[in-house]
Amino acid sequence: MDARSGRCHAVEVLARWHDAEYGWISPVTFIPMAESLGLIGELGLQIMRSSLDAAQAWQAEGKQVTLAVNISKRQLFTPSFMQTVIKEFAGRGLDHSMLVLEVTESVALSDVQNGAERVSELRRAGFGIAIDDFGTGYLSLSQLHEMHADELKIDISFVRRLNEPSGLSLVQAIVNLAKLFGLKTVAEGVEDQETADTLRTLGVDSLQGFLFGKPMTREDFLVWLDGSPGSSGQTSVATDVF
Repeated sequence: MDARSGRCHAVEVLARWHDAEYGWISPVTFIPMAESLGLIGELGLQIMRSSLDAAQAWQAEGKQVTLAVNISKRQLFTPSFMQTVIKEFAGRGLDHSMLVLEVTESVALSDVQNGAERVSELRRAGFGIAIDDFGTGYLSLSQLHEMHADELKIDISFVRRLNEPSGLSLVQAIVNLAKLFGLKTVAEGVEDQETADTLRTLGVDSLQGFLFGKPMTREDFLVWLDGSPGSSGQTSVATDVF
């Protein structure tokens, strides 16, 4: 959600897996499994295609919402990844600016030089880049500068410490740092109005969390979007694409 206007301008895509025998399986379980089995690339592509199908349907209904999609280390460092994404966009007639690719700070740190080159290529192609879970991976200032991202996503662990003086100061420092580098900020884990108001006062650009909506199917998201303030909603709500 835009922290000032209260309008929903972006939606984060979440993968969910329902098994007939075991019920809902947490991404904490199946994402590492997919990575260790070498299936994360194919899984990521399925998620991307499903996300873009949703975006195409929303656009046909006159809904303009940016998609934020997490990408893995394997995807980021695969030479053909960008061309694959461009091809998927071209096939649906979508503009590249509709997509923000989220890279965790730990992935960015794993190979800063190579990662920076990949990120630069994606940005030149018109895609947005967000550093996810910022503050947990210890990127240096020079490394952050090299990444040339568009957004910093403030990790939920920091948002939950806002009631502590040190936590408040830390979030303010992250916001100030982002502004210094010309980056937007997104705060994750906003669960009550007091937290939203504090983050807005600190200068955070966008808010995301259960205060605005819990993970939902893309069909339910459209219903939520139609009923949200400003005809587009309030902060980036997370939605399940399957």
